[in-house]
Amino acid sequence: MNIIEKVQQRMRSVDSMAGVGIDPVRERIPQEIWQEVGGHSASAATELFCRRIIDATHDFVVDYKINSSFFMNSDARRALESTFAYLRDEHPEVVRICDGKFGDVEHTAEEIASYVYDILDADAVLINPYLGYDSVKPFVERKDKAVVLCINTSNPSAHDFQDMVTDNGTPLWRRVLEVAMTKWNVNHNIIPVVSATHIDNLKGIREIIGDTPVVLAGIGTQGGDLGLALPYVLDNSGYGAMISSSRGIIYPNASGKDYWQAVSDKAQTLRDSIRKAKKAI
Repeated sequence: MNIIEKVQQRMRSVDSMAGVGIDPVRERIPQEIWQEVGGHSASAATELFCRRIIDATHDFVVDYKINSSFFMNSDARRALESTFAYLRDEHPEVVRICDGKFGDVEHTAEEIASYVYDILDADAVLINPYLGYDSVKPFVERKDKAVVLCINTSNPSAHDFQDMVTDNGTPLWRRVLEVAMTKWNVNHNIIPVVSATHIDNLKGIREIIGDTPVVLAGIGTQGGDLGLALPYVLDNSGYGAMISSSRGIIYPNASGKDYWQAVSDKAQTLRDSIRKAKKAI
């Protein structure tokens, strides 16, 4: 089973398209975690925090998108590796994504691919494709892994370049998508990122990508409308969109409730809201 099939199987088995982004900010880790690790080790606190998030949410999700930029020093890097190992060993059916948004020349990309795929044992990695094929090649060549390409993103200034019109009259992001799916995708392991904040861009997207899953960005705090976006991204099986929340789940307003129960409730709410939007189509 390849990673695309793993995504699709997980969606069906738990009837979910929800995911959790893990972005551990030291200052926002609950005090009880610091107390459990003795109050001093940021690496231990980060590792335990990530494990508790996973324990509280894994029943509801397809994937975890772990943002490697929040694990930049050597101590935190150990926590990153430990978190991926924990997911692999305890919940191997859940998709493990390294959110690095990497983009570099080929010899550097080779080193990144080796670390992400062989050391972290991630199922997939987020890549910025705008340096061209040589920056993507070391990742897409791995038949046993998947590559999530940041094609049309939801950040406020995405339109600065992605919406520029190319010489054939299509916006740059769509040209990148077409090239990626028709020329780079020889191993059928590319998953594109598309944005719920640009509804018009989603129209006709399945004509290009078929039943390939997408990462649907921009739902929630960035203003994307799930009900408007979902009809354009569902595949023929009624799934096909990976929809994550990070801060909205891992840093809930517990309001007197047990923190981890609040985390669990937020993940379940995301799953249920996607189900509701799908049912309304």
